[in-house]
Parts: sequence; structure tokens; C-alpha cells
Amino acid sequence: MRWQRHLLATLALASVAAGFSPGVRAEDTKLTKVRFGILTTASQAAFTVGVEAGIFRKHGFDVQVVPLGTGAQANQALAANQVDWSGGGIESTVVAWATNLPFKAYAMYAKGGDSYGILVRKDANITKPEDLRGKKVAVPQGTAPAQGLNQVIRRAGLPADSVKRVNAGYGNMGQMLVQGSIDAMVGLEPFLTLTENLMEGKAAILMRLGEYVQGGGFFLITDSWAKANPDRVTAAVQALWESQQWLRQHNKEATEFEATYLKVKPDDIAAAFKWLKYDPLVDDYTRQSVKTTSEYLAGEGLIPKAVDAEQNLKELDRVTGELKTRAASLLE
Repeated sequence: MRWQRHLLATLALASVAAGFSPGVRAEDTKLTKVRFGILTTASQAAFTVGVEAGIFRKHGFDVQVVPLGTGAQANQALAANQVDWSGGGIESTVVAWATNLPFKAYAMYAKGGDSYGILVRKDANITKPEDLRGKKVAVPQGTAPAQGLNQVIRRAGLPADSVKRVNAGYGNMGQMLVQGSIDAMVGLEPFLTLTENLMEGKAAILMRLGEYVQGGGFFLITDSWAKANPDRVTAAVQALWESQQWLRQHNKEATEFEATYLKVKPDDIAAAFKWLKYDPLVDDYTRQSVKTTSEYLAGEGLIPKAVDAEQNLKELDRVTGELKTRAASLLE
């Protein structure tokens, strides 16, 4: 597959010592190397597109893709210097800020809280949020869906411990629902649609979570990479902006790229794309979501104290201002 061929080519290039070698173009030796942690979720499709469509290479980056499962794993990989770039959801990024992890946000990679949802087995008799009491519910810890579930439970008037949470990854919770080891899953697209289709009428969406959480998240770059490549940070963000525009303008091709990366059918990706907006800008709703999430996490004792959203978005705002001046057409 094209994705595999590209990844193999990237890895092969990364192993070549400095200088010229047979099969390596002169311009390839000038590329800035990047280890890019890309989550196995449709919301990060712009990252996949940027690699597959050659946009990051066009902007001077030699990208090695490192597949990751959740925003919490992205935090860990960035903090451990296992990747240079990645993406994290609102909740996982707020946790990172609260614990002073060494990376910063530079753009949004996507938005769309309704790409998250609660999928239930019909035989579990869950028709309203109150019915989640006592049920086994799979949800990845430290993620926006986890926060969304907590808010749903609270608004339903249920005690925080009334639901039996089962920590699970986005990629395996569907099989747990199919097998009946859980009653519901709090996940994201395309896995919600994929699982619902697989269960052939035996599962249904209880609710979407856009009312509770933002969805999507931030494009993150480690401080060490930014310090080593100070003149390349804005170029990285511009490449993402262009990748998002390319996705918006070439939806069919982008669907195929992401389906290959996630190893699912293109129809499943198309179902996910309708809930997502690939927009790099941080709007007022996003800023409020960061504030609400921070206050919620602090109130639950999950972070030491609420974070200053504006302080943590300073670099993002700086780069956004620069690109709005010189590359505003990429927002069209």
C-alpha cells in the first residue's frame, strides 16, 4: 500500500548517513527530520494527508510516522522524546500544561465534539443517560471522551462512581462491545460507526458529546525540537494549514489515505469526516472549552490547579498571527 511504501521509504532515508548515496536525491539531504506521532483516529487525518500527499516534504520535512493510540500516549511520547510532533485532545493537553510537560500547542488539527459519542448494546437497556448506572462502560482514561462521560453522568444526577469504567483503547473497545464484555463504549469516529455497523442492529448511539467537549485538539511540538529548529516551527504549522486545506478540497483522496492508515473501509472514514472540521484556528468556543476543562479537572483533583489558557496559547497565537499575514489563503 502507498502508506506502507512511503513509511518504508522514509525509514530508509532516515538510516542514510549525511552526504550523498545512490538513490538519494541531493535535496533530500537538506530535509529537516521529524518523528511524528500520529494517533489512529480520523480526527488526525490532516497529519496523514500531510505525509501521504507530500505536503510536509514540500515544506522541507522528512517525516517518520510513529502510530499512537490516544492523546495520553502522545503526551508520554512527547515528554519522553520519542516523537517531536504529535496531536493531543483538549483534556490531555490541559493535563500536560498543568504538569509542565515540555511541549507547546501551535494550531488546532481538527474540531468536532460530535465525533465523540456513547454507543450502547441494545440488550443492555440503556435508552437515556440515567440508565448508565451500574453498567460497564469502556472509555480511554485521560481523554476528551472520558471527560464527556463524566459530565454526562454529573448532569444525569448520578454519583461519579455509579458507572463501572473499563479503561480501553479506541481500537479495541468495539470488539469488547461486540463480545458483550461491556454494555457501552465512549469512543470516537470512525470506530463508533464501524462498531455499530458490525453489530448489525444490535447497537445504537445513545448520544453525541459535542455539547460537552470540543473534539479534535492541538498540534504539539516539543520544546527541544523547537529549540533545535527555531526557523522551522512556523513552516511546520504552515504545512499543517496546507494539509488541512488539501483535505477539505480533496475529500475523496483524503478518505482513502486515512482508510489505509486506519485499516478500515473508506465508507467508515467518510462517516467520521462528516462530524469533523479541519480548521487550524482557535476560536472562542475552543478557548472556553480549555477553560471549562481546566476548571473541571482541577475541581476533580485530577490536576494541581486550573491552568492559564491564554498563557499556554501564546506561541500558537504568535504563529497564527504570522501565518494570517502571509498565508491567509490556506484558510479558504
